[in-house]
Amino acid sequence: MSHQVPMWRPGMVSTPKPDLKSEGFIDSGLLSTALLYTILLIAGFYAGVLYEGRNVAIAAKAELQDLQQRAARTSAWLRDEKAQLQTDLQGQISQLKHQLTQDQGQANETHHTLVAGLRAGTVSVRVPVVPASCSSNGLQPARVSGTGAATAHAQLDPAAAADLAAIPHDGDASIRELNFCIAQYNQVKTAYDQWRAVLQEAEHAQTP
Repeated sequence: MSHQVPMWRPGMVSTPKPDLKSEGFIDSGLLSTALLYTILLIAGFYAGVLYEGRNVAIAAKAELQDLQQRAARTSAWLRDEKAQLQTDLQGQISQLKHQLTQDQGQANETHHTLVAGLRAGTVSVRVPVVPASCSSNGLQPARVSGTGAATAHAQLDPAAAADLAAIPHDGDASIRELNFCIAQYNQVKTAYDQWRAVLQEAEHAQTP
């Protein structure tokens, strides 16, 4: 059984199609376009964020590598400077010790020669002697006219003279050792001041 479409006849009223726009509905094509643009904007935003983040990470990595390289160069330079200062200081102290040993050796040779001469009697030590101011009877002796009486001298015993010679010798040796300690202290202080200057220079070099 077939269905026949009724034909339009005069007097029949056709039903118009509803206007979706006037009814408040949005066209699906416009909605799709707006959604596509929104997705593109969001994707572009995140792409920009990722791009900037990648650039920041690259810059931070490059800066870190630069700092590490500068720190490595500074550390190597400080090691070289420290080694050079220590070498110089050790050389200066060794030179001072050598000079002290040489001076003490020469002084000892001179002293030994003097002591040998004193003990052998080839070198004598004479000291002035003041005569007694009173005679045995309590009267002062009469003065001789003219230039006066000659000064009397007495010769020391060789062993006593040798023992007395050791006193200034030991004193001179102590003075030389003290001067060595002072010179050594000055060298250490100078090296320390130079090392502080090196550290300050390194600190200024590390300051960006």
